[in-house]
Amino acid sequence: MKEHIKLAFPIKIDGHEYTNLSMRRPKVRDRLMIDRNDLHESESEIHYFSHLCEVSPDVIEELDWSDFVQLREKLQLFLASRPSA
Repeated sequence: MKEHIKLAFPIKIDGHEYTNLSMRRPKVRDRLMIDRNDLHESESEIHYFSHLCEVSPDVIEELDWSDFVQLREKLQLFLASRPSA
């Protein structure tokens, strides 16, 4: 399952314009991969979102803060959601 996130402030990286990102549901191995790296907490979060959205960390770093907050909110929805019975 992927969640599409429309960017309020599109960005351009290496000639490619990003107007939205797609984030997939995280798995335990995604978090483990990030935790194994010796990165500052902010850098770790950037790499985590980069991995989940399948884009370069440069893309995440260029996001407007409000769009970055959207990524955090979508992640929280993934973490809180449960399959319906």
